[in-house]
Amino acid sequence: MKERKKFEVIKSLSEIMQKFNVFKDVLFTIVDIKLPKKGGYLRVYLSVFPEEKKNDFVSYFQKISSTIKNELKKEVYLRHLPSKIVFYTSKEFEEAERVYKILEKIKNEEKSK
Repeated sequence: MKERKKFEVIKSLSEIMQKFNVFKDVLFTIVDIKLPKKGGYLRVYLSVFPEEKKNDFVSYFQKISSTIKNELKKEVYLRHLPSKIVFYTSKEFEEAERVYKILEKIKNEEKSK
């Protein structure tokens, strides 16, 4: 049941954020969310492209988080509403790219031997 609720929240949150998105040249994806047990913070992890605009993008949505919370409340029933929505950028892609570069470097070193 929890996974279904999480999927509903991600779907609704994505549609709401798309509606309020003023950055038309930015592509974003909700990578993960952490639902609070009782009234805590709803943590939303985003992947933002291009990377240069991720700070502006996150700070904009941080400013309008109360509006987004109210819209989410209309869309999805949550027994315990989060007191606040907090946005973070996901570091998974940065780490994956760093590991990929290290592997490529090792591969190139082995070829040169």
